[in-house]
Amino acid sequence: MSERLCSVGLDVGTTSTQLIVSELVVENRASAFAVPELEIAQREIRYKSPVYFTPLLDESHVDGEKIREIVQEEYRKAGLQRQDVDTGAIIITGETSRKENARAVLDALADFAGEFVVATAGPDLESVLAAKGAGAVAFSEQEGKTVLHMDIGGGTSNLALIRKGQIVNTGCLNVGGRLVKFGEDGVVSYVSPVLSGLCNLKVGDRVTQEDLEPVAQLLTQALEMAAGLRDKTELLDKLTTAEAAGGFSPPQEPVVLSFSGGVADCIDNPPPDWLAFGDLGVLLGLAIAASPAFQKAGRFRGAETIRATVVGAGSHSTDLSGSTIFYRDIPFPLKSIPILK
Repeated sequence: MSERLCSVGLDVGTTSTQLIVSELVVENRASAFAVPELEIAQREIRYKSPVYFTPLLDESHVDGEKIREIVQEEYRKAGLQRQDVDTGAIIITGETSRKENARAVLDALADFAGEFVVATAGPDLESVLAAKGAGAVAFSEQEGKTVLHMDIGGGTSNLALIRKGQIVNTGCLNVGGRLVKFGEDGVVSYVSPVLSGLCNLKVGDRVTQEDLEPVAQLLTQALEMAAGLRDKTELLDKLTTAEAAGGFSPPQEPVVLSFSGGVADCIDNPPPDWLAFGDLGVLLGLAIAASPAFQKAGRFRGAETIRATVVGAGSHSTDLSGSTIFYRDIPFPLKSIPILK
């Protein structure tokens, strides 16, 4: 006997905001006389929203009202009502999770959209969701190989080391396409503080492709170090996020590489114009594709790249227990309970 659940995933990232709707098929694998043993037997994506640029009020605040409008419109397109949704997750990831009003926006969205898991995703959670959503975890389990998954977004790169289907380590680097932003005329409008001391770019500079390529190559070198493909220098420590400092060691064994995130699309299918997205994303993708170290390593190409994290949130954020207990005079469900492992 099986049951079908409707699950929604919403990812509000540094660069992009996306929503997916999945159908989860739940089956009881236990016998009729045993404690129920429920498993998610099948996951199928029913709807994918367009990829929106994440709306911001300014560099410190997310535009919660615009995000709410996006969710409302995508629910309409998907033919969903709030009461149709059984489970799901709303997560704010990358640089957006550091905005001052991030948590308040999440809580308001959760009340509006349904009974969701809500999180300002730290590097551990985001790494896990991206690796699962991209299919890297399933590939590692099926092939019995060690995979290093890199989800390269606008502000950060989330790393997951996977051995035989088990995520054994996660990490996060300040490496992403939106560390430098510029207009169609090539005039710089933003330079991330994490690049301080690594380049001489400043707001107002008019830059060419040749001016920015050294920055993209420097960020690529940090990724190579994290993958154990280049000798480690202080560059890796400088670009490791504060949340992940000291938590990720480059793998010692050969790994199969897997990429997702917006920059992953620019590795295999870059647009012809390096100015296309108004940031470093295209040049960073080209630098990764041209890296001799990355070219020598094995590669797994998953079905999801820019949507990997939201697929992980919508299809892989739900787990089931086979039995429950009854407790008198407690108003269930209990919400917003911190969980520590």
